[in-house]
Amino acid sequence: MSFDVRVMPVGPVTTNCYVLFFSEQVFLIDPGGDPGHILAILGGKQISTILLTHGHYDHIGALPQLKREFPRAVVAIHRMEEPFLSDPALNLSGLFDADFSYPLVPECLLDDGSEILLPDLSKGRVIHTPGHTPGSICFLVGESLLFTGDTLFRESVGRCDLPGGNERQLLASIKEKLMVLPDEIRVLPGHMDESTIGHERLSNPFIAE
Repeated sequence: MSFDVRVMPVGPVTTNCYVLFFSEQVFLIDPGGDPGHILAILGGKQISTILLTHGHYDHIGALPQLKREFPRAVVAIHRMEEPFLSDPALNLSGLFDADFSYPLVPECLLDDGSEILLPDLSKGRVIHTPGHTPGSICFLVGESLLFTGDTLFRESVGRCDLPGGNERQLLASIKEKLMVLPDEIRVLPGHMDESTIGHERLSNPFIAE
C-alpha cells in the first residue's frame, strides 16, 4: 500500500483514531478527542477526509476543532447516523460531561457499498453493519485493512444496549458481511488491539461456530 497507518488512542474512553498518511494528505478515521494531539502528528499535512464509523461522542468529539482547522476536509458518515452529530441524546455526550452538537451538515452521506477515493487514487468500500448503532459502518481498504469501529473487536463485539442498538442486527452484520472476508484481512477496531478476520472467525466467542 502507498500509505502508512498510525493508531492514536484518544478521548475519554481511549478510542482508536486512525491516521492514514499519504504523500501530501491525511485521511482520518474516528477523531474521538484530543484534537491537539491529532494536529501535532500531522506534520503539516492537510486532512482530506474525516470518516466516522458511527456517531457516538467518543468517536466524533474532536470533529469541530479539526473542521475549523481544515475547513475543506470532507466529513463522511452513514446517512442514518447524521442525526447523531447534532443530538446529544443520540451521541451520548452527556455521559462524558459534554453537550456535543455539530452544527454543520456532513459533506458526504454514505450507504452500504459506497466507495471513497483515497488520496493515492485507491478506493475504500463502506460496509453498513447496523447493530451497535443503526448506521454503524466498517471501512474496507483494498483487501488488507478493515476498520470496524465499534462493530467488531478482538475476541469481542460492540455493545447493543445503547439507544438504537440491536444484538440480532449486530451479530448478523458480523457473520454475514465481515466473516465472509478473507482470513488475512487485518481488523482495526475502534477500541483495544487489532486482530484479523481469521482470528475472529476461530476465537471470537460471540461468533465462532
